[in-house]
Amino acid sequence: MDPTPMPMPDPRMVYPYRSTAPRTLGVLSIVFGSIVSVLSLVNILVGKSLGLSMQPSHHQREVMEQFSAEVHGWSVAIGLVMLAMSVALVVIGTRQRAYKRSAVRASVIWGVLALAVLVFQVFVQLGVMLPAMERMIDSLPHNDLPMGPIMKVSALFGLAFYAPYPIVMIMCFRKPSIVAVMDQT
Repeated sequence: MDPTPMPMPDPRMVYPYRSTAPRTLGVLSIVFGSIVSVLSLVNILVGKSLGLSMQPSHHQREVMEQFSAEVHGWSVAIGLVMLAMSVALVVIGTRQRAYKRSAVRASVIWGVLALAVLVFQVFVQLGVMLPAMERMIDSLPHNDLPMGPIMKVSALFGLAFYAPYPIVMIMCFRKPSIVAVMDQT
């Protein structure tokens, strides 16, 4: 081993720098996509039976079955769309980590579609699920729960929680400096 110290780089020199943003976003895409895929799959598979497994009374069971019948189709549709978007995000994430040029366009398209899906979800929650939930709560005895405001806040919270990542994807993969570091494959 040579005991002489390494010379310090000259700070006036310009060194080639390859942005790590695609690799970082790729890891995040894979992690977020995997988590939402699992949650969506669980929602699709056990969503309808989850509430009925609590051993409700006969009247409560009828009310819950009516609610489930009203929202089940929409819930499964949203779950399937979220599952497809999440699986696509995992695939795009692997392309981002590998600095593949195809990830640039796919990331922007995914971000735009994700925002459209989120807006659609809010409309379904407020236009279909909230009214069904209010009918269910109204038909139960001793219901003092303010479900309307809770569901509205929940829908807006979901939008605020999920929207930043698609926005970051769109903004990042439209930057010329990021596009430039992506390979031509």
